Amino acid sequence: MSENADGTFWRSVVDQLQSCDEDDPIQKCFPHGLGKNVMDQVDELFSLADQKLHTFPFKDVQPCWFRLYTDASIAKVLKLLGLLTFPAQKDWSLSDSLKTHVNGIVSILDMSLIMAGGLGREQMIHDIFARLQTGSVSDEEDKTHPRKRRRIDGDSGLGGSPDHLPAANVSMPTIEFPIVQMDRPTLTKFSQHILQVREPVVLTNTINHWPALEKWQRTSFWLNATIGGRRLVPIEVGRSYTDDDWSQKIVPFEEFLRLYILQSGDNEVCEVSGDDVQTGYLAQHDLFKQIPALRNDIATPDYCYLDAPPAEPGTPVALSKAKGHMKKTSHPKTTHNAPGPPDNGSDEPELENEVQANIWFGPAWTISPLHHDPYHNILCQVVGRKYVRLYSPRHSNALLPRREDEPAPHIPSAGRTDGVKGAVKDGEQQGETIDMSNTSQIDIAAMELSPLEDWDEVYPGISKVPYVECILEAGQALYIPIGWWHYVRSCSVGISVSFWW
Repeated sequence: MSENADGTFWRSVVDQLQSCDEDDPIQKCFPHGLGKNVMDQVDELFSLADQKLHTFPFKDVQPCWFRLYTDASIAKVLKLLGLLTFPAQKDWSLSDSLKTHVNGIVSILDMSLIMAGGLGREQMIHDIFARLQTGSVSDEEDKTHPRKRRRIDGDSGLGGSPDHLPAANVSMPTIEFPIVQMDRPTLTKFSQHILQVREPVVLTNTINHWPALEKWQRTSFWLNATIGGRRLVPIEVGRSYTDDDWSQKIVPFEEFLRLYILQSGDNEVCEVSGDDVQTGYLAQHDLFKQIPALRNDIATPDYCYLDAPPAEPGTPVALSKAKGHMKKTSHPKTTHNAPGPPDNGSDEPELENEVQANIWFGPAWTISPLHHDPYHNILCQVVGRKYVRLYSPRHSNALLPRREDEPAPHIPSAGRTDGVKGAVKDGEQQGETIDMSNTSQIDIAAMELSPLEDWDEVYPGISKVPYVECILEAGQALYIPIGWWHYVRSCSVGISVSFWW
């Protein structure tokens, strides 16, 4: 990368931040418009935007504050690089500054993507990451940290760990009620199934062309894709989001990999239930939007573009839609500063004309408790194995849904304040409860661990409720119809991609 090109790129970034259109949402941050260059008061404007994002639930934050948070974040990067006043030299290179500040740059920009969606500057942010990924920083890393280079001895570059993710299987159940399988069905045949049969089906030989099936097994691949593991990711910590000790945090990918993935492969205690090992789960995250290059390793199944039927009449999803209230996700975002980009503020599903892809990456015994979603879903297993149990929505009452106003176990019942700023709106106690009516009270994981217990005493009639199940293997996909209750447990270190439509 030439010094000239380097300077031209950063000059372009400066120029774009200095000019905002009159109709840019950022102008609504102040009564008379922004009225100033973001770079004139970087720290003050960033603090203001950060406060707005942490004071209110994301759905109540105006787009202008996401825009200000994004632009102020980029301006903070420019400040780190000494570019708030751009030098006049034509051949000015930033290679030394980039090497010095790479950790800070990655952290600032990833937070702008995670907290604000990089609103209005997504491509600019991705372009900066691309320069960090392919430029002189990576070259210098190879020289100064040779352990991060791929080696012929199979070292991942992460403290001598093997280059493949741990492959050991744990707690593999016996399948008694197998899900029907289809081998690469035609679009016509699959359409008939989802319209007429309306039941889950395991799809074989439908994603075996994905490069991810091989590439994503390698630890070195993930380190390279995340700029030496520096990229930040939001993870869930704890066995299940229904547990008291469940929480969320944002960590560098290398930390997630080292503490929760590679370490889990070294602990035999996870053979039982993972109780002695803290579980970290990169769950329901659109990593493809954060790191677009990962999209090259997968492909949206053609089945996701078929017309799919609505939820069956009388089932919870259909009833919720009739009321004009719909949960968007299976894993709740329960704090004001919860990881995730801004939504559209609506209670209706967001997937009217698009397919939403999310990644699920975690060790054995990561669990999604029994719940249902307001979308059709094709769950594709890329690495490892998952056990999945499904119940028809026609049996919803027997599955003991939680109440809409029931507090999530990990949320204090009163006096809740924001996790970062300690801010509660005057006269209100925000976030005391979240709608968990799409989640069952039944702990399937406990039933798995204690199969001899009389669970009908705990959950009356549960033994008589029919279900289907499978162990989803790498290279297979599972169609989950809209509204079907499903419990998912990893039987090994695993990576899945879900496609909601």
